Amino acid sequence: MKRLLFFLLCLLPLSALAANPRSVALTIQDSGRAQIAETHDLPPPGADGLLRISPLPDTLLPTSVHAAPLSRDETLDILSQRFAYDLLDAESLFRAHLGKTLTARLGPDTLAGRLAALPDFHSAAPSLVLSAEGQPVQMVPDLNRLDSIQFPASPALTRRPTLLWQTAAGQPPPVAVQLDYAADGFSWSAAHEAILAGSGRAMALSTRIRVGNRTVREFANARIRLALSDKGRFAPLVPDPADPRAARAPALRPAADGSGWIPERAAAVTATFATYDLRHPLTLPAGGDVHATLAFAESIPVETRHLYDGVRFDRYQRSRRTDANLGTEFSPAVETRLAFRNTTGAHLPPGEFRLLRGAADRALEWIGSDWLPPLAPGQDATLNLGPAAGLTGQRLRTSFVETDPFKAAEETFEITLDNQTGDDQTITVVEHLYRGDRYEITAASAEHTPGDAPGIIHFVVPVKAGTRKTISYTVRYSW
Repeated sequence: MKRLLFFLLCLLPLSALAANPRSVALTIQDSGRAQIAETHDLPPPGADGLLRISPLPDTLLPTSVHAAPLSRDETLDILSQRFAYDLLDAESLFRAHLGKTLTARLGPDTLAGRLAALPDFHSAAPSLVLSAEGQPVQMVPDLNRLDSIQFPASPALTRRPTLLWQTAAGQPPPVAVQLDYAADGFSWSAAHEAILAGSGRAMALSTRIRVGNRTVREFANARIRLALSDKGRFAPLVPDPADPRAARAPALRPAADGSGWIPERAAAVTATFATYDLRHPLTLPAGGDVHATLAFAESIPVETRHLYDGVRFDRYQRSRRTDANLGTEFSPAVETRLAFRNTTGAHLPPGEFRLLRGAADRALEWIGSDWLPPLAPGQDATLNLGPAAGLTGQRLRTSFVETDPFKAAEETFEITLDNQTGDDQTITVVEHLYRGDRYEITAASAEHTPGDAPGIIHFVVPVKAGTRKTISYTVRYSW
């Protein structure tokens, strides 16, 4: 069948089509739709009187097409419009020529006649049936035996997506037009990669953009603008659609009212939150991806912090006054926080942020990752890079006493920090005073400060390399 299709393609006549556009610009939304503006030189009308505009993406939305002459002295009066895109294969060719005369060659023999029936292309040996007036019906049991089949000229079939315009008779078409339309099948995402310097006080940051084009059309030397919706700025709960895991679960986005998460397709895009212009034109290959650098900074000051927030329990489903087990569950993870200011001079789109550590004598060391929200120039960001390697914590409640039943209680905690890294570390311990708003720290082995919210206190604890350190405190509640 591949051999037959080769001959079919060779014998199909070409239609006069417009050349590649002079210029093209795309605004790609995070929903997958793009607004496209192109400048086309128009070819003369075909024998059927139609103007043909091509190449175009197969996902073009015909109702979105707007066209206007570039010259104010010219007019364009489109009486009707049709978007033609027929997949050029053997089946579509035969379907388009049912009842029309075909010429087939089988060795030295030539067979000619009207196509009387469509071949069964689901069969391993599809047959060809030709009929001619006053002649016996001719059947070739297996199309694969044929050397070639010649079809008559068929302007109905196009080799690539084409707009066909019927214009007013006698009106010369304009020389060039500005064409604006929408098309689906596009995508974009951002990834931020930072390499931490040996001192740990600065990082090199690179923001790269992936632009996807799943249409059959290549966009050469295109100006690209990326549009972020007010829903797309949130991190999805499943990976990029290119990830095979995404096929097994719908992408989720936060509901507009903050009530929960809803499937991505149900989250209406209501407005554009931000736009990002790529610095240089790109060529988007048909059915492929291309990557480009949006921003780069060689040295950005950073502050790396380690936090131990070990409390793990549902504080709203238990009695905060009398439950003696409240607060005895804990997590051992010491988390890494990275704080920095965007000094790239560019607006950074949301995307995965990956932090690595550079070394002269070995490969880059992975530290952690987080989702970076949209970040304007000069704006600060604090990211949670996950558990820190070599650092753990233990949180134990050593006593609980109701000093006055239902009116007052006192409890004591011990927090042990273990540093198995090769460097001295400073860990901030975050404690939640969750039993009530009226409390007093009656004893503490280390200095504490109020946190960034009521009912939270912080202990800043230095821990030498290869050692453990334990702190404790007692809190008294009254109701």
